[in-house]
Amino acid sequence: MSPDDSVLEWLKTVAGVAEPRRVVRRSATSILVSKFPEGFAARLHETIDHLPGMFDDALVADRFAQFAAAEPDRLRAESWRLAVNSILAEDAAREGLHPDAVAEVRAGVDSVAGLLDSILWTSPAGPEPHPPARSELEAYRDTRARMDAERGLFTRHYGFFEGIPVENHCPGSQVARRLFAQAWAIITTAPP
Repeated sequence: MSPDDSVLEWLKTVAGVAEPRRVVRRSATSILVSKFPEGFAARLHETIDHLPGMFDDALVADRFAQFAAAEPDRLRAESWRLAVNSILAEDAAREGLHPDAVAEVRAGVDSVAGLLDSILWTSPAGPEPHPPARSELEAYRDTRARMDAERGLFTRHYGFFEGIPVENHCPGSQVARRLFAQAWAIITTAPP
């Protein structure tokens, strides 16, 4: 059995990871695994490069206001998610992107919206941003700190194989951090 096969067998039998993984990188200090095929991260970022609208804060803020005004009882994070996804759809159509590639980006947007929804419990807010409750601001700061930690929110630690940590890193973590800060600034009046 190859060293990589040994790690993958350990993931199944000891760490309880049923879905297939591949070893991306192995060193004396870490083993990085991924559930995605080789080249996925590069393709994901290439797709993102063709979707500039989701990083246009003014465009997203305007679209957020439209969605929030159309349904004032909608959760703020949901209005932001709908805003970004509508912009993604427009950019993807203009660029002729494959629907599967866009769905991978949309999954990340959905995850950011879910995270936002978990810390903004005074929602809905209607179409206008409003100051977060002190507890929401503390939750935001805590979440940002966990995003930026060395083995934080975007790292899954499976355990130790032969004394070496086995981990998986989210390939879109930099984009998620940026979108999380953008959404916070748009749907609240608090600086990120």
